[in-house]
Amino acid sequence: MFLGYRVMSSTASDADSDAGPVNPNIDITAQPAVLTWRTPDGENLCLSNLHLDVHYDARSSKAFFKLRVAVALKLYPRSRNTAIFLFIHPERIRALDLEDSPCGPEAAVLGPEIVCLHFELSRLSALVVPKKSLAPRNQTSGNLLDSMRAVVQQATFSVYTKIPCRLLPQQRLLALLCGAASRNQLKSITAHSTASSLSAGAGGKIIEGDGLCPDNTVPSEGRESAIEPPIEDPPSYEEGLGAPPPEKRFLASPPFTDSPAAVPSLRKRQRLSTPASESVAHSRVDRKYIEDICAHMVDSKLSQFRGDMSKQLQDLENSIIDYVDEQLILQRQEITEDIGLQTEDKHYGLKLGLQNYVREEVEEAEG
Repeated sequence: MFLGYRVMSSTASDADSDAGPVNPNIDITAQPAVLTWRTPDGENLCLSNLHLDVHYDARSSKAFFKLRVAVALKLYPRSRNTAIFLFIHPERIRALDLEDSPCGPEAAVLGPEIVCLHFELSRLSALVVPKKSLAPRNQTSGNLLDSMRAVVQQATFSVYTKIPCRLLPQQRLLALLCGAASRNQLKSITAHSTASSLSAGAGGKIIEGDGLCPDNTVPSEGRESAIEPPIEDPPSYEEGLGAPPPEKRFLASPPFTDSPAAVPSLRKRQRLSTPASESVAHSRVDRKYIEDICAHMVDSKLSQFRGDMSKQLQDLENSIIDYVDEQLILQRQEITEDIGLQTEDKHYGLKLGLQNYVREEVEEAEG
């Protein structure tokens, strides 16, 4: 297990400070990555040919981590590869450490400007696959699928990735991943945590790591959905209106009673004052208290109404902004996936054409 945070060099900090104000949002896609984990037997395993996506919205404190690998399935044409995703919800992260400039064979594969993210999860990640058959076309794709099934059952793993400083300053990456994520201050970005927009709009099937590993030792805390926001109970009616006015303000006539002791006392009070003056005084006092009570109730209702309207308008504004942001993210993601698939298809076609050309040249030379 990796403990503590890695301290950045002063050179990197100075470079970040000289760069001026930086956009607090992060939107990095398709960065090459290598994932490593350790089996219960102590064996270190490695999975390469991955691509890492890191997204962060500073305004809403939302983020998402996504790994994908391309495999060839029998169900699709030979020239097409299918993406298999590993979703890491920030709500499921117990600790996340960033190692700057790591050493080792995994880092050497990716080249310079390498960082390593050490994940420790409180709940296992999720695997997103096509809804149709997963039969691999070749042994290489079969091994990749087996490795992804093994990774999704790991609560602790490390991701080596190549993130140039020009895309993401080291200080911001450290603050995001090691700070907010470890303190469980981040929520999932809905547009990235849904599988409906994957596979060119065909969608995907989510396989939870908990389901593949029923006997895992990951704590059950945080098992609620990492996507759905918590529902808060509305305030009670008494809380909205405030405390009722004191009962002592209400004036009422003495209750009627047949008690012999009470009759002389009542008659005595009636003899001390004239009926007309007593009736006028009671009427004035009652009217004043009733006006005060009505004014208090009207003020309370108006205050509650203004507060409710202000909250509803703010919620509506936030909902509209979130919806627009999610739609933009979905469109950008679809465009990125389409461009990636077209690039892979053209690359595969050029490769086949080059192989055929070389073979014809060789055959012609031999002839």
